[in-house]
Amino acid sequence: MEIKPAVILVACVLFCISNRGSAAGCRTSDLVVTTKDYPDPGGRLVQYVTLVNNCGCTQKNVKLACAGFSSSIEVYPDTAIKPDGDGKLCTLYAGRPVGPKEKVFFNYESKTRFSFQAVSSTVVC
Repeated sequence: MEIKPAVILVACVLFCISNRGSAAGCRTSDLVVTTKDYPDPGGRLVQYVTLVNNCGCTQKNVKLACAGFSSSIEVYPDTAIKPDGDGKLCTLYAGRPVGPKEKVFFNYESKTRFSFQAVSSTVVC
C-alpha cells in the first residue's frame, strides 16, 4: 500500500494546526506572580517577587500592573522591572523572553506591596 504525497502533506498541515492550538491556549494568566515579604537585618521590609510562566510557550514583552511603583524604589536586580511612562504598568526584564516553566525573581524594599499582576505579553511558540 502506497501513501500518496498529498496525504502526507495534509497530515503534516493538520498536525501543525493542532500544535498551534496549544500555543493559542496560552494566556496572560499563565504568568503567575507571588510575593513574600521578609524583614532585612536592618528591620526594613523586603518584598520577594517570583513570576512563573506556566504556559507551554515562551512569553515576552511581559507587562505587569504596578500603579504607584516608581524608579526611586530600590530593586534587585536593578534591570528586573522598570515602570512604563503611564504610571500603571511596568515592563519585566526589558521585555526579554520568559521560557516555559521558567521562574524569574526580583526583590524590592517598600512598605507598599505591589501586586505585579500580569496584564499582557506576547506568546512565542
